[in-house]
Amino acid sequence: MAEVIPAAPKAIEDLVAHGYSVNLMEYLREGWRNFKRYPTGFLGFAMLFTVVSQGPLAFARIFGQLVSVFVQVIMMAGLAMVVWKQMQRDPIRFGDFFPDWNTAGRLFLCTIIGILLVVGGLFLFILPGIYLLVAYTFSYMLIVDRGYSAWQALEASRRVVNRNWWKVAGLTGLMLVLMVGGVMFFCLALGLPLGAVLSHYYPEVSLSDLPFGPSDSTIVVNMGMMVGVASGAMMGLGLGTALAGCMFGVAYADIFGLTRRLQAPAPLEVKIGTASSGL
Repeated sequence: MAEVIPAAPKAIEDLVAHGYSVNLMEYLREGWRNFKRYPTGFLGFAMLFTVVSQGPLAFARIFGQLVSVFVQVIMMAGLAMVVWKQMQRDPIRFGDFFPDWNTAGRLFLCTIIGILLVVGGLFLFILPGIYLLVAYTFSYMLIVDRGYSAWQALEASRRVVNRNWWKVAGLTGLMLVLMVGGVMFFCLALGLPLGAVLSHYYPEVSLSDLPFGPSDSTIVVNMGMMVGVASGAMMGLGLGTALAGCMFGVAYADIFGLTRRLQAPAPLEVKIGTASSGL
């Protein structure tokens, strides 16, 4: 199958007026192809941010969830940025996964506004919240690629997605399948066998004895099994997220086209190593 070549940036008005196609299997194949060009970088970055995104949930529910969502947004944006550089045949380094601070600030603001609107829609009539959840799919990508403001990106994404909402919903659904499938596979293939081995060395404890467990729980679990299953789940989620992010980057490039601003060196330097794009 021919490689997807990103087009020049397409005007939002043209996409709204004339529509666009969404080729899920093509995006999946091209995303996998890009992942294979730099697997250590994609997987390492996704694993790092997967672990970081779970940390805040253990300390504060509402604020922790907000921080966790924002970390995941940064992760998906970083994965897409490297895919775009690969598609533009630019050299790749690990620091390219990280957006600059100005972009990160706009992503954070977009995350807050988007969450408020989606949650508000879910509380009111449920369906409007689901509609907005899908409609804002490309808002983060528009901030990173075109430098849009938070509200400008949300509105542009909503208008474009509204032209082909069901296909974009299928795209987000397939990305979710990749992440959930990765968790399930690694829990079975790695988590359970590892947990079975570790269970011989770790004691059984009550959930009420754990730092963040329910105080009135009478359920007893083996710490070794918990560590094994959790390790498998994190590995699977990292891999699934890396693949989903690569696929998402390809989808955006095909639908919206790419600007040339990503060819400039990233302002945020994080030199952990280098890698070629493999082209």
